[in-house]
Amino acid sequence: MDAGDWISVGSGGVALVAAGIAFWQARTASDSAKHADRQAQAAEEQLSIARQQTQQAERVHREQLALAEQVHREQSEPYVVVDIGPDRPGSPLLVLSIENTGPTMARDLRIRVTPDLVSSHDNLTGRLQRAVARTVPVLPPGRRLVFAFDVYYRRESSGLPMQFDFTVDAAGPAGPVETLTYRVDLEVLQGVLMGESPTKPLEEALGGISRSVDGLTKATARANGGSRRQSDEEMLATLRDLQDGSDGDNM
Repeated sequence: MDAGDWISVGSGGVALVAAGIAFWQARTASDSAKHADRQAQAAEEQLSIARQQTQQAERVHREQLALAEQVHREQSEPYVVVDIGPDRPGSPLLVLSIENTGPTMARDLRIRVTPDLVSSHDNLTGRLQRAVARTVPVLPPGRRLVFAFDVYYRRESSGLPMQFDFTVDAAGPAGPVETLTYRVDLEVLQGVLMGESPTKPLEEALGGISRSVDGLTKATARANGGSRRQSDEEMLATLRDLQDGSDGDNM
């Protein structure tokens, strides 16, 4: 081969090498572009996940804040309970009670009851209905209003309603509180009201002490009756003298 041929072969080789380098560069650029696209997609996915996590954290924070505010509000609200039950354990006497068991003042207390309260004792019915019909302006914490309602064994045989649905509305320091609606079922007291009061022995002992004190008081009064009458007569005489003196000064 002459020089011209070698030059041609060399030029072809150079061109081939240049073409290989260009292809490699193009391939590298394509891979770099794909890699950049994947990185961009990954970054976008991470940004989306971070955005979702931030939104979820904000939502949880709002829910926790709302729950904390609700708990704080409920802890500072009045809680009025209307109930019908025995006036003491073992007693057949039923009473209607209205009690504020919350920590703050209950205002504008309103009570609704279905059916109407009717006692087997006619003279109690009007008082009971007036008690739940009126609006109570204020009911302090721990205050309990009690009204005689009925006697269990009489009511049980009277055919009068034994279940009542109460609705209680009131206002507290932050405004109206949640309406309470619940049912009072007197039939659940059937077994509870039977038998002896657990405090009966104590009541009997106190009754014996009271009778002894009464006897001692009467004996003391009889023993000191003469001196007491004398003291009373002296006081009356003094009052008469003062009255006579006042009349003489006015003459």
